[in-house]
Amino acid sequence: MKKIVRRVRPSTRDDRGMTLLELVIAMAVFGTMMLGIASMIGTGLAVTRTNRNRTVAANLAAQEMDEVRSADFTTLAAGSEVIDVDGVPYTVTREVTWVATSATSGPCDGTDTSPELLRVRISVTWNNMRAIAPVVSDTTLTPPAGVYDPNTGHVSVKVIDRDAEPVFTVPVSVSGPISQSTTTNIDGCAFLGFLPAGTYTVSLNAAGFVDRQSNATPTQTVGVTVGNVTSVQFDYDEAATLSLTPLSALAYAVPADVPLTIANDNLIPTQTKVFAGTGIPRSIPSMFPFLSGYQAWTGSCADADPEGDILDSEGLPIGDYWPGAMREPAIAVEAGDTSAANVHMHDGQIHVQNSLAVALAGVTVVATHAADSVCGTGETLTLGITDAGGNLNVAIPFGTWTISVSGLPPATTWSTIVIDPNGHAPVPNTAVTL
Repeated sequence: MKKIVRRVRPSTRDDRGMTLLELVIAMAVFGTMMLGIASMIGTGLAVTRTNRNRTVAANLAAQEMDEVRSADFTTLAAGSEVIDVDGVPYTVTREVTWVATSATSGPCDGTDTSPELLRVRISVTWNNMRAIAPVVSDTTLTPPAGVYDPNTGHVSVKVIDRDAEPVFTVPVSVSGPISQSTTTNIDGCAFLGFLPAGTYTVSLNAAGFVDRQSNATPTQTVGVTVGNVTSVQFDYDEAATLSLTPLSALAYAVPADVPLTIANDNLIPTQTKVFAGTGIPRSIPSMFPFLSGYQAWTGSCADADPEGDILDSEGLPIGDYWPGAMREPAIAVEAGDTSAANVHMHDGQIHVQNSLAVALAGVTVVATHAADSVCGTGETLTLGITDAGGNLNVAIPFGTWTISVSGLPPATTWSTIVIDPNGHAPVPNTAVTL
């Protein structure tokens, strides 16, 4: 019998169709391509939108510049307005600065040459600009002859922050023979021109700002002479706040009325300021945000400072109250922010008894510090009330204190307690005998 062999033709790739893996890969490739295309479309739309915004901004700048050139010279003033174009708000800002003919910068950075030209800068911004620069247009204008009295002088005011960067839109005013006001421009400069010769007070007033001495409305007195520019500079920044919590290592009670002292080399005249008050923690607002920060301790007298100096009769330092002691590290502060920190104190253990050595409960204990070169009238703290055993454990500022009981006359038996910043253990069992 003839054997019949059946040949089976191998299936080709086309006969099998796509496997699941191949389908997943194809979908991934397609998705990647679509993401790229979508990104390109989005980028293209963003570019188109940006170009349109810049075109509108350029037109607004040109329109504003036309208004400047056609306006009465004496009415030109700095300012800004918001203009809505097809639902997009554009901010048009006009800056006006007097400069000398040869000036390459504003009057705050030049010489005392009398200004002769009015420099006008128009800038236009809009929302979501990202890294796009504002549209800016500049021009200079010569005042018509006879508009201003040549027998006048001028004041330029430069306002910078703690980083020596210009501060924008700060209200500035001068008062004297006449009064003027304006705001600082983008260079932190305010120019008050054509003032009769005389003495003027220059002042700043921006909400939430302070100068280096915590003044919200700092002033300087200047003299204006004919034909010259008198230059003034202010350091002015958003105020910082200190939130300070006095505490002891053993969690002893802190007197609610303990004063706080802060220090910075820029504080005039003693590099320190004392803040009385009550409550724990204590908030100290309106502080200039020095890059070097502030050191802090409790108490207001000279020996409350771990680095306090002993002074002679002429006010010259002759030694240290606490040789080897150091203040705590400075507390960092930021403009417009609140910085919280602990102020560490040492502990005292006080026992009150009568002449028969019987403990006295429920009496109010007071600490008194004698007057010195820093606390001219001395300092008195209410430490607290003794417990059933006549004891009071309390945190006390550094220094030498007289411990007494409130409401009783002075007595020879009042005790003295010394709180040394070099020590770490509490001062034990200071007995007060009535």
